[in-house]
Amino acid sequence: MNADVEMTNGIATLVSERRAKGVNGTWFGNVSYLAPGKYTVSDLKGTEQQFFVAEDTEIWGYGDICGDTNTGEGGQGGTQCTEAELETAAKKGFSAEVVISNGIATTIRDDH
Repeated sequence: MNADVEMTNGIATLVSERRAKGVNGTWFGNVSYLAPGKYTVSDLKGTEQQFFVAEDTEIWGYGDICGDTNTGEGGQGGTQCTEAELETAAKKGFSAEVVISNGIATTIRDDH
């Protein structure tokens, strides 16, 4: 456990656990499945960033995760996908934009 310790005369007077801070940012790359609820997105240099999926993660498909590639007039456009559909697609691999906040994906959009 990482912690901050305040000492007085050689005695710990306060021990505060340091919470793990997850990454923040937007990644464009290939999404891969690691474990239930845990994925990676790799950038153009092949560097993989791990992230988790939460119940409120928005997963939008334009043909790779789920949904329709026809985004034009009369087409279905982006469809909100389930985590099960995300997992199936990630096991095959697909390209996406992943917005991560504190290590958890807030939005995943496939690049179709």
